[in-house]
Amino acid sequence: MNTGVRIGLYAAGLAVAFGAAFGVGDRFGPEPAPPAPVEHGEHGEHGEHQEGGTGQEHGRDHDAPPPS
Repeated sequence: MNTGVRIGLYAAGLAVAFGAAFGVGDRFGPEPAPPAPVEHGEHGEHGEHQEGGTGQEHGRDHDAPPPS
């Protein structure tokens, strides 16, 4: 048997074995952890919450004077 054919068959066998192991692990493995709950507590340093906006308020320094 040609060496290239033997290596190709070996690689195909590995792909099948790992694919089967992945499928079995996905089917019978442990349940994934549920996502962490979102906390709806105070927002920001002073507890203010702004609806909408462009999101630029979050990156602004609270000690800096407002832009003119």
